[in-house]
Amino acid sequence: MPAADSPRRRRSDVSEPNEQVTGLRLDQISTHVATLGDAEKFFVRYGRAVGGYLRAILQDPGATDEVMQELVLALLRRGGVAKWPGKGRFRDYLKAAARNAAITHLRRTGRQPAAAELGEVADPHSAGSAADRALLSEWQSCLLDRVWRALEGHERRTPGNICYTALKVFTEFPHEPSPRLAAIATQRTGHAVGAEAFRKQVSRARCLMAELILTEAARGVIPPTADGVEAELHELGLWSYVEDHLPDDWRTRFFSA
Repeated sequence: MPAADSPRRRRSDVSEPNEQVTGLRLDQISTHVATLGDAEKFFVRYGRAVGGYLRAILQDPGATDEVMQELVLALLRRGGVAKWPGKGRFRDYLKAAARNAAITHLRRTGRQPAAAELGEVADPHSAGSAADRALLSEWQSCLLDRVWRALEGHERRTPGNICYTALKVFTEFPHEPSPRLAAIATQRTGHAVGAEAFRKQVSRARCLMAELILTEAARGVIPPTADGVEAELHELGLWSYVEDHLPDDWRTRFFSA
């Protein structure tokens, strides 16, 4: 990875894809979500995942919209987010708030699901229900969307860097040979890209993407620790995206010993 992308010097700010990368360690972002304003932004950022969780519970688009609106009001205007204790996983906090709002709605409207189903939804530690799977899938999608936008912003800000384009082409055409992929990248960027240069750009992009995924996951784990963030990535099905592309000393490089 070139010096401009070195994790020792800079950390990609996934929360605002257009911002320059800073030099903070990941264990220094612990106050970002622990404050009211940033928790609100985090909720908005992952609202789509919360909506997917509610849809899986309620099985009614209209009811989902209604409960989502109620949840937004409760969290963003009635001090709900202020009750966030500032530690643990913010995803768990949002899941609990959404679960409680859905159960309240079901009971208020008399639309009780089967007892076993309600018990599974009501269990704060459940992990295998359809709603839980929907939340994880949508959360993963939201996180990756932010990472791709950050890669795109990095490419725009860095002349000669085509990390976003190269990785997009590579993922869209996984079975094409490098010369063909380089030709596609050349067409998209308007600049000549050779096969070897393309492979180098993909390698650098994978390392940067791994760092971006690690950073974004760390924002929702307070305080962010190497073990906690790794566990989060495993649960979200994202560990395979980073494990072969992080530096060997990533635990001490990005987190306190």
